[in-house]
Amino acid sequence: MSWPHNRSMGEVVTTDEFRDWFRELDDRDAGAVARGVDRLEMLGVGLPYPFSSALVGSRYALRELRVQSGGRPLRVFYIFDPRRDAVLLIGGDKTGDDRFYERLIPEAERLWETFQKEQGFK
Repeated sequence: MSWPHNRSMGEVVTTDEFRDWFRELDDRDAGAVARGVDRLEMLGVGLPYPFSSALVGSRYALRELRVQSGGRPLRVFYIFDPRRDAVLLIGGDKTGDDRFYERLIPEAERLWETFQKEQGFK
């Protein structure tokens, strides 16, 4: 799935896992995430903190899109591929989850490895 985009950078592409998570969001949360993705699309690698930050503890250059919705911290883990496309790997709500990064970083890494193989990058 490609996100609608304006070509200020490569495409925004998604994994099935991100797409499934996004489809389960209510309208408010989906709107907040869509605005965050739009911001990423517009600014690409130049998207600054607090909207995006590097993920510590990953083997890859994973980043998180930082979205607030109704006071809840929603996060989208993403990475730029060799074509400069932003690959949205997985999303989640970190509210009250002390193990959020411990759980999701390995999953995002696995998704990135699978994506690279499917795209012939590895």
